[in-house]
Amino acid sequence: MDQEKLAELIQKRRTRKPASFHSVVPSDIITQIINTARHAPNHHRTEPARFYLLNREKIIQVSQLMAEMIKGDGYDPILVERALRKEKEWSNATGLLVVTSFSDSSSVLFSKNQNLIEENYATTCCIIQNLLLLFEASKISAKWSTASVWNHPRFKKTIGLKYPEDEKFVGLIFYGYSDHESAIRALSPLPNQVVDYSAES
Repeated sequence: MDQEKLAELIQKRRTRKPASFHSVVPSDIITQIINTARHAPNHHRTEPARFYLLNREKIIQVSQLMAEMIKGDGYDPILVERALRKEKEWSNATGLLVVTSFSDSSSVLFSKNQNLIEENYATTCCIIQNLLLLFEASKISAKWSTASVWNHPRFKKTIGLKYPEDEKFVGLIFYGYSDHESAIRALSPLPNQVVDYSAES
């Protein structure tokens, strides 16, 4: 892929809501994409990303946990209605991948590097960006969500985290086939974000 095609892929990749997904993506395609996406910058070669590919039962369970988080004590009818809508949207999602960042707290590296958790989190975010671009290249729509469901006291057990004390939640990746097309988002002028000293003598 040349630079122009890569630039187009990056710009075209946009969030698409699970409500627009109409077809399930075979799990073997997802695992192949995960395997490729893992090749990301990784200080100390810790390979921190952990992936939980949910089945229909667990997708429904996560959607129920999210609804509980939204409705709270259940006394606010607006929140109850919002919770029902979110539960319906998520429970009908065609695919859901939970991504965490693992830092082994019992390792020598952990004891010597106070920034390890942040470094591993950064690597995992790079991996998710790789995932999203690979999805886009494969005509798979996706949404990276950081919804507060991970704060639910039953979330870790529902997902079945292998190391619940050492895994940091990074995102829910909803995915599926969709016909929805999103326009390329206009960004603020580049000089607002770049300080360029390169032309100075």
